Amino acid sequence: MFDHFWNFTKPFVDFSNPEKKQIEESLVFRDVPKNYLLLDIGDTAKEVYFINKGLVRFYYLTDEGKEITGFIFQENMFAGSHESFFAQQPSSQVLETLEDCELLVLSFDKMHQLFSDIPRMNILVRKVLEQRFAFAQKVIAALIANKPEDRYQTYQELHPELENRIPQHILASYMGITPVSLSRIRKRLIGKGK
Repeated sequence: MFDHFWNFTKPFVDFSNPEKKQIEESLVFRDVPKNYLLLDIGDTAKEVYFINKGLVRFYYLTDEGKEITGFIFQENMFAGSHESFFAQQPSSQVLETLEDCELLVLSFDKMHQLFSDIPRMNILVRKVLEQRFAFAQKVIAALIANKPEDRYQTYQELHPELENRIPQHILASYMGITPVSLSRIRKRLIGKGK
């Protein structure tokens, strides 16, 4: 149950066996069905989730009720509304499963207890957030500077295994285009032999 978690943390921090035991005791395993709301707008995030299996997305709702996907979390990633979780303020995002998920859940209170008991846990969280921040900047830069076709090709190259796991309308909203535009881009690329 914890193999994926320890494989993920190893490049960041090498925890001792006693530290691993305490961390494992702080994580709760949870099976969650597809289309399950982990967090809704206005709720305060009390948990973050390490994904052993499945996909989770966070999205924003426009005033017109349109969903804009901000990120799609996959296996071996932490998922959460970091803005809400770390500040303990109401979320402006929705966090929802796209598939049946197997999650390791860490509560806000347990995380802070681990920060006190295991100083290296602070290092892990900082490094994960640094990685996430750098990736978010790349995504924003791509939305600003790249044409939709280029954004799609880059996404395909980075995440070929996700192509058939994410509904087209969700993938399109993540790329900042309409589903019709995404369909046209796919057809063009197939015509080019890509």
